[in-house]
Amino acid sequence: MKKAIIRTFQAVFTIAILIWLFHSPEKRAQMAGAIAKADRNWLLAGLPVALVGEIANIVRWQILMRVQGMYMSWRRAIMLFFVGLFFNLFMPGYTGGDFARLYYLMREFPNKKKEAILTVVMDRLIGMSALVLTALATTVLRWNWLQRTPQATVLLWVLLSMLIGFVLITAASFAATGFKLVDRLPEHFPFRDRLVETSEAYHLFARSKRSLLFAFLLSFPVLFSFYGAFYCTGKALRAGVSILDMCSIMPIVTAIISLPITPGGIGFRESLLGILLNDLCGVPNEIGVLISFLGFAYFVLFGVTGGVAYLFYAPKKHSPWREMEDEVRRAHSYLD
Repeated sequence: MKKAIIRTFQAVFTIAILIWLFHSPEKRAQMAGAIAKADRNWLLAGLPVALVGEIANIVRWQILMRVQGMYMSWRRAIMLFFVGLFFNLFMPGYTGGDFARLYYLMREFPNKKKEAILTVVMDRLIGMSALVLTALATTVLRWNWLQRTPQATVLLWVLLSMLIGFVLITAASFAATGFKLVDRLPEHFPFRDRLVETSEAYHLFARSKRSLLFAFLLSFPVLFSFYGAFYCTGKALRAGVSILDMCSIMPIVTAIISLPITPGGIGFRESLLGILLNDLCGVPNEIGVLISFLGFAYFVLFGVTGGVAYLFYAPKKHSPWREMEDEVRRAHSYLD
């Protein structure tokens, strides 16, 4: 019942945002005109730019799996990764595809379910760490620019609050692991199981420092190709947004849409990007929304490709969707 209420709220919220974004006939006409005049070369260039990040993401994930002793062929890993992108389109937040990837990874390695959880946890942790560093760098570099309007200032402080929270939680978990405090926690301590899993992840990956460093470095092409895809759509629409502008704005958008508010961040991302591009770069709101939709279209295409892969991907053991949810409920709640 609770889950149904949450999903209903997310659906209603998404629809409300989309209606708000497209309610004006004048804005719709301006968007149609902008698309008609768009530079097709820049739109085409955005596709390989976006694809580079997905390739780096697959390589990073393979590295983390192999550290945990889970060896999968590249063909199968690519299919599984794109299946995750497919589920990412309609699951809450911008990392909902982790749920599907984790499920099928458990099916591939039924005797390594804990390792599968740790792999996805570390993949998320490394990605967030790279986002924190890039966000801090652009925030320091463009502190005054990012506060040009009250709306932009509020969104900047939302980002900083999220980053501070992530750093504090990560530092606390490192401290608890380093001083072996996790083992001393009472059995009924809140989130004890999650802390134990995180502790195990740190210990297991600490033995492969070179692989972990390589995986971390791969997080930067993942991030910047994502930002670059939206930069290409901005250039296609002649928005006059520099690559530095886009790399300064997108960490705010990326961090906030990771919250499980709308499926795939749809509508929420467009609203945020429209506001920030308008306030900071002087881009008309309707063009900013269109930049977001066209940028996200690349990843929709990858998701559709994942949907096709899903038809041909055969996990070692099939089970209904409800069983899938039950089996990874604990891992899914951890990741959220």
